[in-house]
Amino acid sequence: MPAKRTELTDRRGHVGPSAEHAEQITKLRRLSPTALIEAELSSEPVLGLYLHVAYMCVMSTFVRDVGHGEITPNLIGVLVLLKHFPGISQANLARLSNIERVTVGVTISRGIAAGFVRRDDASHDARSYALHLTPRGQEMLKQLRQRIPPHEKAVGSNLSADERIQLRQLLDKLVYG
Repeated sequence: MPAKRTELTDRRGHVGPSAEHAEQITKLRRLSPTALIEAELSSEPVLGLYLHVAYMCVMSTFVRDVGHGEITPNLIGVLVLLKHFPGISQANLARLSNIERVTVGVTISRGIAAGFVRRDDASHDARSYALHLTPRGQEMLKQLRQRIPPHEKAVGSNLSADERIQLRQLLDKLVYG
């Protein structure tokens, strides 16, 4: 038996997709590129894919609007935590932030190089350091309070205020349970 034909000839003799195939094409065109990838990979939602794409969208404007080449999202988190936990050790900072110790180490080194973080010997453990926010780090936090709200408004511009709150709650639940 010959293979099922997926093309039709129109009145002018042009060959095109069958009605069934055209319907599939129309359906696929309505999907976002991410949804198309997801549909190819799984019949279940692929949350990691969407989180990755969302992260790329946020980061595409972060450097320009927030970071200005001075700071990264990880370093922002470190600065905020150091403000609230002055003298914390690097190991405890890694546990608190839920970031790998190696990544925290690299982030702390960047913070020290930028003048945002000070690392002192810990009084209770010669193998440990006490981390502190410097005045320059405090100033950066003040600047970030100005830079972040407009960026976040732009990032969430396709969502209502209630949807932004709901998304934040869902992400918090995903990460922290």
